[in-house]
Amino acid sequence: MDSDFKIMFKKIVMYDFFISLIFTAVIYFIAKSYALFFLLGLVIALMNFYVNGITVEYALNKDTKNTWIIVVGFSIRVFFVSIIGFIIGRHNMFNIIAYMFGYSSQFISLLYYGINNKKIEGK
Repeated sequence: MDSDFKIMFKKIVMYDFFISLIFTAVIYFIAKSYALFFLLGLVIALMNFYVNGITVEYALNKDTKNTWIIVVGFSIRVFFVSIIGFIIGRHNMFNIIAYMFGYSSQFISLLYYGINNKKIEGK
């Protein structure tokens, strides 16, 4: 695994951890039953991000040149996330909103990482 991806992933995990603490505490006091689904969405998004990083790194490796694996990996990841959402939705449709909010909250971490990385590199 590329060291740049390792560094980025560690920072994203740290940002996701703080986001999960803040939002889970707020959600827990508002509606306890949705906090778990929020955390599940965030964890799935983090796993999805990690698998995507590994897949892209492998596909763009100078030795392999297997760019088709990006499409296959994308399809499998979307299928996995959708199946989990479907299972959650069968139980209670409002839980899907918490799951999607948790999954989407990782974009806050990515945005924050991008802003901080831009400042560090002076771009």
